[in-house]
Amino acid sequence: MRLTKAPALILSAMLSIMVFLGYQSRAAANKLFGNMTYRTTCPYLADKITLVNGHGVLWYGIAHVSMDYGGRYVYGDFNHDGLTDAAVVITESQGGSDDERFLAFLINDGKYLVHRQSVYLGDSAIINSVKARGDQVVVDMLIHQEGDCQAGPTKHVVKIYEYEKDLGA
Repeated sequence: MRLTKAPALILSAMLSIMVFLGYQSRAAANKLFGNMTYRTTCPYLADKITLVNGHGVLWYGIAHVSMDYGGRYVYGDFNHDGLTDAAVVITESQGGSDDERFLAFLINDGKYLVHRQSVYLGDSAIINSVKARGDQVVVDMLIHQEGDCQAGPTKHVVKIYEYEKDLGA
């Protein structure tokens, strides 16, 4: 009886360690991406925002730009240089009811990950998953269609995005 329990206990311990290490690496990634500098789509107010614990706001009188990182990321070699890059989902707002979602490509320059390009995902898009597939990022999400309320996009789409070198920098 003990011989059959031992392999099960070893397997259970190994799975626990793998889950713990996965959590640790996810926590490290969230700390990194939640404290990075990102380019905005509103350069007349602010060209870049540095997040602190996943959030950043820059005020200019009554106008502002805010940005949030919500924990969605993937790693891959998106610009084909042999270095590990990342793509993360960020939310940007200039006030009102807009919460525009973007896929931010963070390109490895040999020392750091640098935000080089963003791709628009949608206003208030609900992101189900983000996956790397080779040099592409696959985003499964809900976006608005005619008749949807602002907070409730209902159109299910799976879209594939690629980093475009000529648009970065």
